[in-house]
Amino acid sequence: MNDREFQASVARSENLSESSRRTRTWKKPKSISDSKARFPGFHQRKTHYKTGQVVKAGYKALSIDVIMHESVPMKLSDGTTLYCDIFLPARFEDLDGTHGDKQRVPAVVAWSPYGKQGGTQILSDYPFHCGVPPSSVSSLQKWEGPDPAFWCSYDYAIVNVDTRGTFTSEGDAHLLGHQEAKDGAEFVTWLSRQKWCNGKVGLSGNSYLAAAQWYIASLRPEGLAGIAPWEGLMDMYKDVVCAGGIPDTAGIDIITSAFAGQGRLEDIVAAANGDGSGSGYDKYWQDKRAVVERINVPVYTVASWTSIFHTNGTLKAWRLVPDSVPKWLRVHNIQEWPDYYEHRNTMDLKRFFDWCLKGQQTDWKSTPKVRLSILNFGMTLQEDTIERAEHDFPLARTKYTKYYLQPDKTLSLTPPFSHSELSYNTNRNNSLIFEYTLPHPIETTGYPHAHLIMSTTSTHNEIDIFVQIEKFSPSHYRQGTLVLRPKFGPQYALLKFIHDWQIGMSKLGLLYHWGSDGRLRASYALDKDEASTEYEPSYSFTERAMLKAGEKRVLDVPMRAYGMYWEKGDILRFTVSGRPVVPLGLPGAKGPATENEGVHFVGVGGRGEESSCLVLPVV
Repeated sequence: MNDREFQASVARSENLSESSRRTRTWKKPKSISDSKARFPGFHQRKTHYKTGQVVKAGYKALSIDVIMHESVPMKLSDGTTLYCDIFLPARFEDLDGTHGDKQRVPAVVAWSPYGKQGGTQILSDYPFHCGVPPSSVSSLQKWEGPDPAFWCSYDYAIVNVDTRGTFTSEGDAHLLGHQEAKDGAEFVTWLSRQKWCNGKVGLSGNSYLAAAQWYIASLRPEGLAGIAPWEGLMDMYKDVVCAGGIPDTAGIDIITSAFAGQGRLEDIVAAANGDGSGSGYDKYWQDKRAVVERINVPVYTVASWTSIFHTNGTLKAWRLVPDSVPKWLRVHNIQEWPDYYEHRNTMDLKRFFDWCLKGQQTDWKSTPKVRLSILNFGMTLQEDTIERAEHDFPLARTKYTKYYLQPDKTLSLTPPFSHSELSYNTNRNNSLIFEYTLPHPIETTGYPHAHLIMSTTSTHNEIDIFVQIEKFSPSHYRQGTLVLRPKFGPQYALLKFIHDWQIGMSKLGLLYHWGSDGRLRASYALDKDEASTEYEPSYSFTERAMLKAGEKRVLDVPMRAYGMYWEKGDILRFTVSGRPVVPLGLPGAKGPATENEGVHFVGVGGRGEESSCLVLPVV
């Protein structure tokens, strides 16, 4: 993308952002005085942390002296003031002092609405401390952000920002769109011009902090020299709140309900339910898609096979970054938090930032372009992460193999000769379950999808379809994988008991991963968008066409990318249902409000488009 095309693209984003204002709805965020906001109070001061100091009992002692400049103001071009905390090596007593070129340091920004200190979420809010041993971090880090104690010891600054409308930063909180991208871009440029900064800024963090990087980097701000998005969406509608065109707001509602501020908070839930956005993928939601094709700085992306929110969005964003841009991908097989704070991974990220923010001649450029850790389902105390190098993703050697649905509810490599139909009743929460016993070991790594020919009763005109792949042992024992790996035997024994007996999953679901899933609203199964490929179908969701009586509609249902080993004798179970097969594993989370009614029919057998099948990426 040349400069002229870039400017035209930015102008289109600004127009989308402006036109979406007419439909934006708001709600009141949590008060900063609420105890759950954990607001430490507004202070503009310097705090000195000393070598050997334990900031919070049970956490890691500091290895060097660190100074925090608290609530440093930055004024945006529209007059809105943001506040940030800047952590630096102790020699930076004065932010406005004169520093020689060799003394200046690069800045790494943690951009999010969670709070720059303490905040609405912390690691200890979740089971097993999110899989992050307290002794491995200093407690100075914001939620899902880099630990200042580590980075300052290597001559970096860590900058924690309260975004527009959160805590004491002014304005109304806009969530992941052009406005937030513009705020972040202005902040990056301002930061790069500070006297203590070497002129180079990086972005780091996981989840929201990762998603924000795609948006900010798309505007190519002056001073930005590298980003490291660690599992974050790039399209609010397609990746999370309306995946497959089906509104599912439980997760985003739980997350955003914790946001604290003094202005208004954009109501994403109301937008997803149609109260503010109109129908389908309109201008409001187009503004919520990061234009990653504009990015022109080095990118180190980390994804996982196991994230219910981030997998497909992260992998899609990485693929859409131009190939002319230096980019690397690592896909792990656990949860995002332990992976982000694992020492070897932090050192890996340091090599990347040493190269692009400090200009050091490290060995980073010899890092394989793609590194993958493949899932091996089953409960073991310690599953070592074994990475292998690849040239690209998806893998060029992939053989997209069709497993055809059979009338006897099995799967086969050949379609039934004659056409027939199977059915399930959505009013009774029934499902169709198909099984296939592996005759030999295989690996499935990449994008599976379901190709289904479906219809519904003549009295109803919509189908919301959910599909799931699961792994069972030869004795029909359901196999999952533990994605928060405990360090102690008693903890593991408890988690193995939960896994074996399948209990408490509604509260502990994020501890486990059960396989790839997908969903699609049939009325949107019309035009595929420009990102659609043979291995990852993607619809535009701009128009709906309800089903007519007796109509058979071809549904290509995209599923979560994954990499998994299968042993000889393993049973592959494929489920077609009118509701999620594996519920969202967050306490209190309700499932999506579907538009299903009556009986769904799935056509099996026949030739060509008449043959429903599961397509697996076999390598």
